[in-house]
Amino acid sequence: MGVLMALYLLICPRAAQAASLLPFTQGQASSSRQGQMPALGYVEEEWRLRGRASSYAADGKWQDDGLWSVKADKAPHDYETRVLIRRPRDPSRFNGTVLVEWMNTGLGFDLDGAWMLTRDEIVREGYIWVGVSAEAASVSKLKGMNPVRYATSQVQADNGQAYDIYTQAATLLRPMAAQWAAQAKGSPGPHLLALGYSQSGSYLITYINAFQPITHAFDGFYLASTAAVGMPLTTSGARYFNPQYRAEPSAPVMQVSTEMEVMVGWQLSKTPDTQALRHWEIPGAVHLDKYLQQEVINADLSGQHMSLPDCIKPTNTLPTRVFNKAALHALHDWVTQGKAPPVAPRMQRNSWGFIRYDEVGNAMGGLRMPDLDLPVAEYGMYSNVPRRGWSATTFYACMAGGSRNPLDADKLRARYPSGEQAYFEAYKRAADQLLAKGFLLAPDHAVLLEQAKAIKLPH
Repeated sequence: MGVLMALYLLICPRAAQAASLLPFTQGQASSSRQGQMPALGYVEEEWRLRGRASSYAADGKWQDDGLWSVKADKAPHDYETRVLIRRPRDPSRFNGTVLVEWMNTGLGFDLDGAWMLTRDEIVREGYIWVGVSAEAASVSKLKGMNPVRYATSQVQADNGQAYDIYTQAATLLRPMAAQWAAQAKGSPGPHLLALGYSQSGSYLITYINAFQPITHAFDGFYLASTAAVGMPLTTSGARYFNPQYRAEPSAPVMQVSTEMEVMVGWQLSKTPDTQALRHWEIPGAVHLDKYLQQEVINADLSGQHMSLPDCIKPTNTLPTRVFNKAALHALHDWVTQGKAPPVAPRMQRNSWGFIRYDEVGNAMGGLRMPDLDLPVAEYGMYSNVPRRGWSATTFYACMAGGSRNPLDADKLRARYPSGEQAYFEAYKRAADQLLAKGFLLAPDHAVLLEQAKAIKLPH
């Protein structure tokens, strides 16, 4: 690792020597969840991340095989951005692993998508979560929301420094993690896992293929709801569609994709599971379901307020995030114990390559919620639009939120003539299998069974 880090410093001279983390001493962070922390037993802190970072260019032609190389394109320039740190209030609860999320800017502000999907597991297990505002768009939006607090923040507008900023954050966090672990009285570690949701996961695809082999900054990667797209090195570059991961990633990669990404990204289903890669495809899951939409509007955006969209159809409520939490748990075991996650079946496609659907209209194959094999609703994809208040934001929210379309009473009576107890027993058998195979965690298994008990069928 020392030799590879030395190579990184040769590629990017003075990349990390001047980087520092300094805590904000007062005031309220933007894109914050400070109000949620007391109930979770966590505290949230905001730190300034300062240093000098380079931009990069491709070294040679990048092919679909993911064996990408980079070279420094410009001399290092000063930058200042921020990181958010959420850690257990009781230091002894820290489990030794820091989750370093590349904050997502797709909705116009810093979004902690991986935190939203896996928060319950993070809190249960005592992870420390860190959100890094690596992108130029993050800094621009932060300055817009609170120009006084972020007055000295600066990142080059072409976004070329983002990958270096993310690496430097990890480099600074590793010794901090060792100190946190020492306070936890011998917790294992430290380990650093990189997290990315949606577009941020696409940045991680580029990072895994081009930077991680040099920096070895992370011990594992978790990509949630990420399409088969690699992000460019600067805003002047083009996205890389349908790339593969390099044949032997230098750290384990866990990717969890919803049906929405899989149905438009055929390359995803061709991604083989290997000794360093697991890919779970979740039918019925959507990119921004009702739970995620509610979590988005719960963020503190410095006085800016959002509301849930009014869509023509009910937004998807299938709680497929239980698989996201199981995936994080499995990746952690993979990194810390060498225990590889289970291999999940892929979604089924027809001879034309399109997703296959059953008679209800739900996708076939994949890592399935019991709700799909014992359906009381059909879960639609890309089939929802705003009822009123049309805008780019509401249109995106309704489309990305999918739909939940309940089956009518006649169909339910025909499917479940034996009634609710028989339904629950069948549901429990399916959930028990997921639990036994490692696709479901015990607390989430219990929640699913409680929800199944509440289902009322027509008599």
